[in-house]
Amino acid sequence: MTRPHPGDTGPAGPGPEPAPFSLRATARFIDIVLATTAISVLLVLAALPAAALPLDGSVVSGFWAGLVLFGGAALLFLYEWLFLVARGATPGKMMTGIAVVGPGGDRPTRGQAALRAAVLCLPQSLPCVGLCFTLVESLGAVSPGGLTLHDRTARTAVVRVPDAPAAP
Repeated sequence: MTRPHPGDTGPAGPGPEPAPFSLRATARFIDIVLATTAISVLLVLAALPAAALPLDGSVVSGFWAGLVLFGGAALLFLYEWLFLVARGATPGKMMTGIAVVGPGGDRPTRGQAALRAAVLCLPQSLPCVGLCFTLVESLGAVSPGGLTLHDRTARTAVVRVPDAPAAP
């Protein structure tokens, strides 16, 4: 059974309730902590074999700078995309009782999840500018429809899971 997209009305009435900004912000904070921890562990594991190699210091510095800037954004993209495809929600969203849905109210397609994750995560590879972009575009969640740029681009919405507890 497909559910209507948030805000749609039809014979079944209004669609699922959009997730409030407070739950979205809490979920994003949890996801940032989890993803940053995982990325840090992966970078340390990658550093162990590299420390044993007899390389010039400037080569090593350039390698790590590129890995942190571009590898981190790529890993954030994979984190977001894989969880949305597999579960319809990241761990932070699952913990706060919200999920991402496509226009039919079902889990987003692989393409929708990839587009959403790309708009949200890949700008992070640009130091400072990417963080500012993400902060500004995510403020769309406080708008009346609650849709951010990454939601609008991918035609997704973040909604409450029906059996989740109410927002604080």
